[in-house]
Amino acid sequence: MQIKRKAATVAIASIFTLSSITCAAADVTPSPTPTSTLSPMQQYAQALEQFKVDMKQYQVARALREKQLRVIFSEFNAALKKASEDARVAGKSAATKATLASARAAAAAARDEAVSLLGPEPIAPTPPAKPAKAPRMAEQGKKPEKRN
Repeated sequence: MQIKRKAATVAIASIFTLSSITCAAADVTPSPTPTSTLSPMQQYAQALEQFKVDMKQYQVARALREKQLRVIFSEFNAALKKASEDARVAGKSAATKATLASARAAAAAARDEAVSLLGPEPIAPTPPAKPAKAPRMAEQGKKPEKRN
């Protein structure tokens, strides 16, 4: 019985010790977040410059993708023309039609695989939002107009 009391006392003491340690750690005040010293117009100008850089990168990436797509589709069209020409030369048998269909399917599969290897289309950057203008205060020296 005496041992159980000591064990319980030690357990309770350790719980209080741990809770006081965690409370002491929780009392640390968070450091304030740095505030920007730039005015809203300066922030907008900075964001606009970054947008212009991002837009140029997007345009380059998009042009490169378009060029790669043109190459892929021209190879696809060349494969279709070759298959059609081979089928025309071979005649109008059932085997020729099956060969033409399989060549078209293979060309389409190669095209689809090449397009999927390009990855997703580049996403255009969004322009920064213009800062809101401060509301104009009514002129204090202005007198109300008289009504007749």
